[in-house]
Amino acid sequence: MKPHITFPKRRLRAIYCWLLPLLPLIFIAALLFFPEPAENLTVFDDNQQFYLQPCPTLSPVKNRAKEKSQGLPSPFTLLNWNIYKQQRPQWREKLQEWTAGADLLTLQEVKYSPELTHFSEVNGFSHLQNYAFKYQDIIYGVNTLSKQPASSVCGTRDNEPWIRVPKTALASSYTFANSSDPLLLINLHGINFTLSSDPLSRQLQPYLELIKTHSGPIIFSGDFNSWSAQRLAAVAPSLKRVSVKFYLTQINVSLFLAGPWIISISAV
Repeated sequence: MKPHITFPKRRLRAIYCWLLPLLPLIFIAALLFFPEPAENLTVFDDNQQFYLQPCPTLSPVKNRAKEKSQGLPSPFTLLNWNIYKQQRPQWREKLQEWTAGADLLTLQEVKYSPELTHFSEVNGFSHLQNYAFKYQDIIYGVNTLSKQPASSVCGTRDNEPWIRVPKTALASSYTFANSSDPLLLINLHGINFTLSSDPLSRQLQPYLELIKTHSGPIIFSGDFNSWSAQRLAAVAPSLKRVSVKFYLTQINVSLFLAGPWIISISAV
């Protein structure tokens, strides 16, 4: 059964009417408080190893010999959450609760703070962070955490067309305990402040190229900012065109405020 999601035209017009008057203020705020972007694409791991290779080319993760990887179990559990720079009250307690038993975490808008790295360490996660920008000496971006270390990684960084704030994404691969075909996991924070879906489509392109060359299972996760039918259409057909079995879960907006989505998957 194909998912069928509609966005009433009246609601869409209301969104545009609300957003357009705010654009000058958003632009001015971006100029006044513009974060400091990295000079180059910079992905780093919990061992402070750096990876500069943009997707769609994966680079081997360094120093994996120090970590004994048993591979992902089957089934495994994935949690995805836009963590909103850890600004919500009790984010640490909720993250601890929701990740009980999780094997993989894909987080967006991550503030790379000592609290976040401590959470990763005490819960036995390896992690990869794609450096989007630095604000008040703290790095922000997407972060993928895993109970088993990644085998390879690449990333991208794209600027919001109007406010120029960078958005990042990560692709990483993981071996399975009972399969020779690795998992490709993509964690993307979608470009948001646009009137067309073209920038979002361009942001997806390196990952679609990577998907074409991958022979194992694939999970495309993240916050796509697909708040309109036009933007949603930029995501779903693109994945279908590269022969991905596409399963769409429409998350109610209130869930973004309350918590993440969690899925349990069996490798096939």
